[in-house]
Amino acid sequence: MKIFTDTGAWIALADKNDQHHHEAKKIYHSIQKRNIPLFITDYIFDETVTWLHYKIGHSVACDWGNKILNSRMVEIFKISDEHVNLAWELFQKFHDQKFSFTDCISFTVMNFLGTNIAFAFDSHFSTMGFSVIGEGDSSGIMKISNVKQKIAKDRK
Repeated sequence: MKIFTDTGAWIALADKNDQHHHEAKKIYHSIQKRNIPLFITDYIFDETVTWLHYKIGHSVACDWGNKILNSRMVEIFKISDEHVNLAWELFQKFHDQKFSFTDCISFTVMNFLGTNIAFAFDSHFSTMGFSVIGEGDSSGIMKISNVKQKIAKDRK
């Protein structure tokens, strides 16, 4: 079991002025301590480094881009044409929601990989029925413990 990590979580980790910075650091350190693998899509990588570049600066974007690319904990999932088409269907279907196309890509990949846990700070993932670590709740660390137990159970 891997945890999908959304752009908002990476931004909160990188930006000391982000409202979720301290919570994101606690959650991320807990994930690291428990050796739980993370994954992102190439769209999330793009969105993260682009946001950091424009809002904080090029050097911060490069530092965080290198941290993600060189991390043994983070896998980057490459989006295929099939995923784009499925995400586009979702994007069109949920006209009543404020999902970005990148959100829809994320939902599609999470479903494809059978992962239902996201490290995120927005309600879009819970709206789509995923479990969220973050989103302003203080139970994030407890959810991580539950993930670790599930990983151990799946390995048996």
